[in-house]
Amino acid sequence: MELLRLAFANDEPAAPVRRKAQAVLAGSAILAGSAADVVDDVLVVISELVENVTRHTRGGGELRLAREDEVIVVEVRDGDATEPRLLPPDDRRIGGRGLLVVAGMARRWGVRREETGKTVWAEIGC
Repeated sequence: MELLRLAFANDEPAAPVRRKAQAVLAGSAILAGSAADVVDDVLVVISELVENVTRHTRGGGELRLAREDEVIVVEVRDGDATEPRLLPPDDRRIGGRGLLVVAGMARRWGVRREETGKTVWAEIGC
């Protein structure tokens, strides 16, 4: 069941997108009974994936949030075909840890190639 579909601009910070998602999740009976940690994890994943689009691509993107069985699916689509890379931790590098955070919070995550661009998705257990 789709909960939210929201386009965002390249220069738009993740915070407004995250706040809209938080409002939808807070008002959703779908998540009634789920731990508050689930919502927090979903919001962190949204922030990381949206920031990846705004930092590493030239166009905007689209967030899709859905409930499927026992998971919340976060999908962020953009028009750039370059796939993100999961980098190993490096104390000497500033940044570059977003996908490590996503991988740590999600049951599964991945990249789906689209006709124009890609969708990065993550499943958060609920």
